[in-house]
This record gives sequence, C-alpha cells and structure tokens, in this order.
Amino acid sequence: MRRVAALAAAAGLGLAIGSPFMLGGADVLASLHDLEPRMILILAGLATVSGVAKAGKLQILLVSIGQRPAFLRTLAISLATDFAYLSSPAGAAGYAVNVALLSRAGTSWVVATAVVGAEQALDWLFFALVVPVAVFSALGPLAQVAPKVSGSAYGALLSVVLAALCGLWYGRHKLLSAVRTCACALPWLQSRRARCAEFLAQLRTQLGLLAHGELARNAALLLLTLVQWLTRYGVLWVVLADLGHRLPYGFVIVLQAVILHLALWTGIPAGGGSADMALAAALAPWVPDASMAGALVLWRSATLYFPLLVGALSLAALGGKWSAGKGNRCRGLEAGPPGGP
Repeated sequence: MRRVAALAAAAGLGLAIGSPFMLGGADVLASLHDLEPRMILILAGLATVSGVAKAGKLQILLVSIGQRPAFLRTLAISLATDFAYLSSPAGAAGYAVNVALLSRAGTSWVVATAVVGAEQALDWLFFALVVPVAVFSALGPLAQVAPKVSGSAYGALLSVVLAALCGLWYGRHKLLSAVRTCACALPWLQSRRARCAEFLAQLRTQLGLLAHGELARNAALLLLTLVQWLTRYGVLWVVLADLGHRLPYGFVIVLQAVILHLALWTGIPAGGGSADMALAAALAPWVPDASMAGALVLWRSATLYFPLLVGALSLAALGGKWSAGKGNRCRGLEAGPPGGP
C-alpha cells in the first residue's frame, strides 16, 4: 500500500511538473533562457516571505498555549508540513504530519491538534474575508468573456443556491441527529466513544484558550495569515505582470483560490497538472499559450518546486534529530542508572 501511495504521489507530482512543458513545448525553455536574475530573486523572496509568515503564525499559536519552541524548529516543522501537504492526495498527510511533528517536539496530541485546527481556521477566515472582496475586483475582467445569459437565469441560479443554503441551515439539527444515530450504531465507534468525548472536550478547551487571546496576538495572527497567502498568490500576478499581462490582482487571487481548491478533489498530489491546465484555460482570453507555459513554470517554481525541495530537506533534518535523540535515550537506558554495577 505504501508503495502504491508513493508511486501515485510521484506520478501526480510528475504531471504537475511536466504540464507547463506539455502546454508550451520548446517555447518554455526559450522563455526561461531569457529570464532576468531580478525575477528569480523576486520569486524566491515571495516564497521565503510566505514560508516565514506561516511559521511565524505557528510560533505565535504555540507560544499562546505555553510552549517555547525555537523558531528555527518551528520553521522546519512548517516547511516539512508543506512538503507532506503538496506530495499527498488532497493534501491529507499535511495535517497528520503537522500534528505528529508538533507532538514529537514536546506538545501533547490534544494541544497539537488544537494548534493545527486554529491555524486552519485562520486560513478559512482569510478566504472567507478576502475572496469575496477579490471577486468584486474581478467582475470587470470576467464580464469581458462571460457568456451572455438573461437576468432571469442568473436569478433562478441564485435562488437555488440560497434555497439549498437555507435548507441546510434549518435542517442542521436533524442532520446532526442522523449522524449521531449512525455513529452510535457502529460498534467500533461505541467502544471508543468515551475516549473521543474526552479528546473533544480537551480540544474545545484548547481552542477556547486560543480564540480568547490578547487583541495584539490575534492581530498579529491575522496579519501573518494575510502576508502568507497574499505573497503566495501574488507569485502568479508578478510573473504575468513581468510578461506584460497586467491583470487585476483580485482576479488572479480568485482564480487560484478556486482552481487550486478544486484540484485537491482530484485526489492527485498537487492536482496532477489539473490546476495548471485549468489556469491556462481560464487565462486564455488574456494570456497566449506560449507566455502562459513560461508563467506556469515560474509560478510552480515558487509555489511547488521550491517548497517541495526545502520541505524534504526539513523533514529529513527533523527525522535525523528525532532518531539521534531516540538513540541517545536508548543508550542511556542500556547504561543503567547512575551508581549501578
């Protein structure tokens, strides 16, 4: 099973890496040959700022619950988590690796889970607040290529969406009751019900402590979240602007937010090239294929290739330190207590 998962991850990453070259062919190499060192430094700077901001957010969350980790270790954990997220189907391994690395660093499983959950909640808050604003700024470019549909059709679609949301909201109690009934009917869940209830109670306590923190700390968390995602999503905008295609920044954010999240549902690591092809198709009215292929290579260099390389090195370094520490503890046990025979 592990070999199959490794092969699937390698195939998905290979498709993600090779898709820009399939789109542009030899034109990609020509565009990269003419690339200025200034652009390489800008992309490296954006990737570095995004990674450091993410690690800083994790550091503040750990400090707020009484942990005092070294920032370099937190940075290594954050980078290793990104590697697991990018190289696993739907990014599922990222959360497990993050919790496991935090617990190895001395944090309990409950606290580690609460920290990872709080970090995820901050990301959701970013998308909930920023994406709607970006959508309004993207209405102009979208209107140029949007199909001409009557107002009644748009109204009907909006009514269906609102009706579905209202139905889910008013039926939430029945839905939760049905889920509990199904859970109680499973013997495996019944035997672990008490343990799960205790874990969830502790998790709610930790999340409550994180949610009701100091105003300055919460402001710093929000600022770091903004910096993390705006710099990460700003890579494609900078690349396109350098190639002479100046699109609204909000438009580029919306495209990436929607397409990258949809690509996760393919179950292929890094989307298996689906995100690249979807971006190329969405930007086709403004960016020709030859320019788009080069832009995708540069975009992936800062958001996929570089994080994968640095994350793999960080994961190897953390694994080596953990193995060395475990070996030292085992040698200490073999030597026996002080003063022994």
